[in-house]
Amino acid sequence: MLIKYSDNPFKQVLGIVFYNRKSILLFTLISILGSIQYQFADIFNINPFVLPVVPVTILGGALAIFLGFRNNSAYDRWWEARKIWGGIVNASRTFGVMICTFSSSHFSKREEKEEDIMKWRVDIINRHICWLYALIMHLRKQSHWDDLAKHIPAKEVEELKKIHNKPAQILHKQGTLLTEGYEKNIIEDFRHMELANMIKEFYSLQGMAERIKGTIFPYYYNYFTGVFLWLFVICLPFSLVPQMGWGTIPMAMAISFVFTILEKSGAITEDPFEGRAADTPITTITRNIEIDLLEMIKSKTVPAPIEPKTGKFGVQYLD
Repeated sequence: MLIKYSDNPFKQVLGIVFYNRKSILLFTLISILGSIQYQFADIFNINPFVLPVVPVTILGGALAIFLGFRNNSAYDRWWEARKIWGGIVNASRTFGVMICTFSSSHFSKREEKEEDIMKWRVDIINRHICWLYALIMHLRKQSHWDDLAKHIPAKEVEELKKIHNKPAQILHKQGTLLTEGYEKNIIEDFRHMELANMIKEFYSLQGMAERIKGTIFPYYYNYFTGVFLWLFVICLPFSLVPQMGWGTIPMAMAISFVFTILEKSGAITEDPFEGRAADTPITTITRNIEIDLLEMIKSKTVPAPIEPKTGKFGVQYLD
């Protein structure tokens, strides 16, 4: 998630130009071409190619409508992703509190040792942290196993590598551990049912995230938005040049840049799980949940929060 650009205005402008250099170069070339062929038409004894302003204006209006709809829809996807992970935060903390407070030797009439109950709590909490990191891997299609290996046995990690939907399998294992706790009278039936409902909630939240990841933004919106954008960019200088002369170059570049940035922002926002600077910071959120859960079980290996990263030109963001 992008926190802010550099405090230095020069770096801000430099960064924007750098990340959009190819588009800016094309705008410049098209604008120069449109201006030169009009200004030197008499010298080369040719008829200048010009376009009427009205059709190009109508095209720009249609493009603005497409961009507005697409960007609104893309932002809805980004905001839904953030709400899903906000739900994961709340549900994870609730689950951790339930695991630590619902389990007791009272239900087994003190037959279960406290150290065994604590081990049961630690196993479930650690496996839930693995579910969080496995969900990140699943959404980003990555294969980073170090975060999982910190919390579950190496044998279980190897078994997970063979499974397609790893986070779903981890939740299945969590359900098995809850049943074992119930059978050992670590938790009684009502508390077992409440914890099972939390597993159901995690499945639901995972499914929502998978829905965003798996639902491709309608292709025709992306395709025709791109077609209309470049048609507008190419036509614009040839409609402005009769009125603006050489001023067409900066004006056409500025207008084209605005429309292109709008199109680019929508394209980036529509897929919020990729780990880019503007995406939902699921790694940072997961680390914060990990810290909370490990502190609940009084772990001695609690990691530090993830600090904002600084990219090129002073951009600060959370992964």
